[in-house]
Amino acid sequence: MFKKHAEKREASRRHRQIMNAAYHLLTPGLHLDTTARLSPEDVVVLAYGRHQIRITEEEARDALGAALLERGFDLGRMTTT
Repeated sequence: MFKKHAEKREASRRHRQIMNAAYHLLTPGLHLDTTARLSPEDVVVLAYGRHQIRITEEEARDALGAALLERGFDLGRMTTT
């Protein structure tokens, strides 16, 4: 029982940290520069640099897509490399 709770808490913390890294990339200047593109690799590097966690590109792509849409950007702002 305690193990499940700890796993859920860890998953929640990890998700919060990954989303924090994705949101950090969405600077106010992104609204002005319509040619700027963000990549999942940016999230991977920032998550490691800020939170010392290693994430997959798939996790980074999901987080970046969610952050972009939540802040009113379209998914065209994300590179597909």
